[in-house]
Order: sequence, then C-alpha cells, then structure tokens
Amino acid sequence: MSQKVYVLKLKSGEELIARIDSENEEPTIVLDQPMGIQVMMQQGMNKPGFAMLPWMMASADTKFTISSDQVLTKGKARDEMEKQYLSAITGLSL
Repeated sequence: MSQKVYVLKLKSGEELIARIDSENEEPTIVLDQPMGIQVMMQQGMNKPGFAMLPWMMASADTKFTISSDQVLTKGKARDEMEKQYLSAITGLSL
C-alpha cells in the first residue's frame, strides 16, 4: 500500500492535508494524520499565508475514516505543502 499526500476540500468548507492510501476505492477514505489548512495573514508582509493544525486535536487516534461523499474534491499536494506537512507530522526537517 502506498500513501500519497493529498489536499481535500470537504463539503463543510474545510480544507485538509493528509496521507491517503492511493489504492483505496471504497465508499470511505482513510486519512492518516490529517491536518486542517487555515489561511492567515503573514505578519508584516500583508499577504495571505497558511497554517496547518491537527484536524482532530482532542483525539489520540492518527487515522480517521470519512465518507467519500463528504469530499468535494481532492488533489495531489504541491511539493512545498507536502514537505511542510511531512515535517509537521514527523518532526524531521525536509
């Protein structure tokens, strides 16, 4: 099973980044260590940036199953986003 990093837009409006099993064809999607993406203004630069926060902050679990009908779209994460996400979840600088 290979896992790739995807960005998902949910029907709720939330945007997530997570590792997903690319071979999963079920009516559900298993998100491995999902993080919510929040747009924030960068201090002193007056332009938007983003922050990644754990999607389920109060849970000890790292994998979450969602219904695929809750996903509007998903796409492969940009290289920069993928590196920052992997650094955040592993603690390693990439």
